[in-house]
Amino acid sequence: MPQLRSGWLTIFPGGRWFLQIPRRNQHTLRGQKKLYSILGPFDTPKRVYIGLPKRQPGRVRTRINWKTVNDNLKLGPLIGILTVGNGQHFLGNRENFKDIALAGQKLGALVYVFTPQSINWDKKSIRGFLYDEQQDQWLEAVLPFPHVVYNRIPSRKAEKRPDVQETLNQIDSLQNVTLFNRCFFDKQKLFQTLSDYTEVTPFLPETKKLDSLQRFRLFCNQHHFVYLKPVLGKAGEGIMRVEHKKDYWLVQRLKEQKAVTRQFSTLDGVWRYVKGHTKGKRYIMQQGIQRALYMKKPFDVRILVQKNGKGEWGVTGIGIRRAGIQSITTHVPRGGSIHSVGTVLRAIFKDDAAKIESRIKETALTVASALNDAIEGLAEMSMDMGLTREGRLWLFEANAKPEKFDEPTIRRTSLSNLIHYSQYVSRLQSDRELASGSLG
Repeated sequence: MPQLRSGWLTIFPGGRWFLQIPRRNQHTLRGQKKLYSILGPFDTPKRVYIGLPKRQPGRVRTRINWKTVNDNLKLGPLIGILTVGNGQHFLGNRENFKDIALAGQKLGALVYVFTPQSINWDKKSIRGFLYDEQQDQWLEAVLPFPHVVYNRIPSRKAEKRPDVQETLNQIDSLQNVTLFNRCFFDKQKLFQTLSDYTEVTPFLPETKKLDSLQRFRLFCNQHHFVYLKPVLGKAGEGIMRVEHKKDYWLVQRLKEQKAVTRQFSTLDGVWRYVKGHTKGKRYIMQQGIQRALYMKKPFDVRILVQKNGKGEWGVTGIGIRRAGIQSITTHVPRGGSIHSVGTVLRAIFKDDAAKIESRIKETALTVASALNDAIEGLAEMSMDMGLTREGRLWLFEANAKPEKFDEPTIRRTSLSNLIHYSQYVSRLQSDRELASGSLG
């Protein structure tokens, strides 16, 4: 098996590539000053110069893994972050993209950003954007197709566009290209899917479609309080809370960062109010759970799970998101606050804190395993769980496109896992090619 080594790759937007390798490895290239490299999943030939180029503006320099196979040079993996564009620019969380590109530079992967419009399907090439740390800017360059496509299309609306769906379908059909994560989760389908897995059902609050007054009335009379959530919502947007008091119904909904509260004497009044604010969007009803309190406010347990460099699911990190003073959700942009999981669990569960944390991790991996069985192409997800005073766990949500965690340790580990998993799947692809004798 060819040995994987590390070097420094310099890319100029005009198309020239230079590979600088340690002196101790130069014998493997037989003194050649330029080689044809086999790039990407389609073995795209590319002339690569061996050595360090003269310093010139407009270049990107990154650490890259390489090996020689049958006198050809293989570089990679190549990781493409798929988003959508706006003219000559790309949309999405640029700070997140920059962090991923820098992680790739440290760990030997070439990371770039691209859009559906930037793909040349005939030549299997891409006009992508490379991050130049020295100039703190994105440089455009023609690049080979990536081994791994990381779907970071920023919204459900954009993801549903016909051109985006066609692009995702085409990428998904390509051999030796790994696409993850294919799409946002649909809350209603998510809970329907998980309800088929007996190992997960103990953690699922009752969840029903919000579609009629009769179903709404039955659900609200059955539970102490109820959350109404948009099926395609994110970050707490559009959530409402319905609770029955002694002689009236209390409804809270999010408006900007605060909860707006209304009282109604009957559920018919609540229904009219709810329908007026759902505006034709699909909603689910979810059983409310009495969560444990920290500093007199409820909190959610947010868990990030990812596949690692061995292709196995693991818990990257756990964070606590405590509800804001006038908010019905724990989302930080809507007034929530961040706390250490150890601090919170010790404050509530004392000597049982470690046992509870272990249970959280086990539950998250159980959910991840079930979804991995039901949905192809998953590589990471975040989950929001509720924790009762008795230590019982409830799954509230799962997100196929998690936003970055603010905790520095979790953030660093998540970036490392993303690159290592990409290296793992691209290495598996390469090994399959070698086994079949397709390289030459």
